[in-house]
Amino acid sequence: MPDLTKEEVRAMGHAVGLEIEDPDLSEVTISLNALLESLDAINPPGLDSVEPLPIILPPR
Repeated sequence: MPDLTKEEVRAMGHAVGLEIEDPDLSEVTISLNALLESLDAINPPGLDSVEPLPIILPPR
């Protein structure tokens, strides 16, 4: 997965109502890219072919 750019991070923040100012934008971009890289490392092969289970089971 390619790293997110500062403009992509700014746009994602804006989409959820966060305005990330320039002094913080570099740090947020680096942190977010590091988080995504770490999550990718724990993604076991074949996980995308498993159907997710509901977190809350329906009443019986």
